[in-house]
Amino acid sequence: MKKEEGKEEQTLLDAFKQGDRVVQVIIDSDGYKKEYSGVIKKILDHSMAVYWDTINGEPIPNLHEVFCIFHESEVFYGNKNASPIKKEE
Repeated sequence: MKKEEGKEEQTLLDAFKQGDRVVQVIIDSDGYKKEYSGVIKKILDHSMAVYWDTINGEPIPNLHEVFCIFHESEVFYGNKNASPIKKEE
């Protein structure tokens, strides 16, 4: 993240904690938006692991565990197919 003059750079540990529920919007290969919701299982200075348990508010079908590991830049900025990760409201 860019530093603002006189302000410290925010880290994952500043913004999130283990157990927080988070959301991310993904655009699939067909162009449809899907909102994934899950729980942070592990968090470090520059990465975190999320267990996704719902898509668009529904339990993920036929999958028992959907874990993803994200680098700090993916969490704060997303990528071309995914939004930044935010705390669930």
